[in-house]
Amino acid sequence: MVYFILVLIAAIEIIVLGINRSVFANIPLVEFYIVPLIIVIAVAILLSRRPNRMMRIARQGFFTAAIIVLVFVPVIYTNNLPLYSYEEAKDILAQREQLLLSQFMEGDKVYESSGPQNSQRRQYLLTVARGEQVLKYAFDPFSGGFELISRGDKQ
Repeated sequence: MVYFILVLIAAIEIIVLGINRSVFANIPLVEFYIVPLIIVIAVAILLSRRPNRMMRIARQGFFTAAIIVLVFVPVIYTNNLPLYSYEEAKDILAQREQLLLSQFMEGDKVYESSGPQNSQRRQYLLTVARGEQVLKYAFDPFSGGFELISRGDKQ
């Protein structure tokens, strides 16, 4: 029964991470947080199949480690979440640059910025069709700032 509860909690956390992945355009990287949860599920299933072969200390150690993982993964993830979601970034950019939401184009959602100021921080990539031009903006989801990174012709 305890193994079932551990697997259930880990599965719920994975589902929530999957939902947040699309809301925040995978910033921060969800895969980093899913791996320990998958390990908890795999070990819990393995231990539930062979309860007699495992030593008592090993089971207690696993339960302690599993509880630590199940508590700290959501805490650390929520502490690293950006201030703005991808849709909020669209709304903010539309207001500040006087754009219509229908002008935003689908495509890549993440821009890997580099430089001394950003130090390899992931940002939202917002592509806008304005007249005959295609504008690409990098939106920092942690501060709310944005910058025009490219301007090209529509083809």
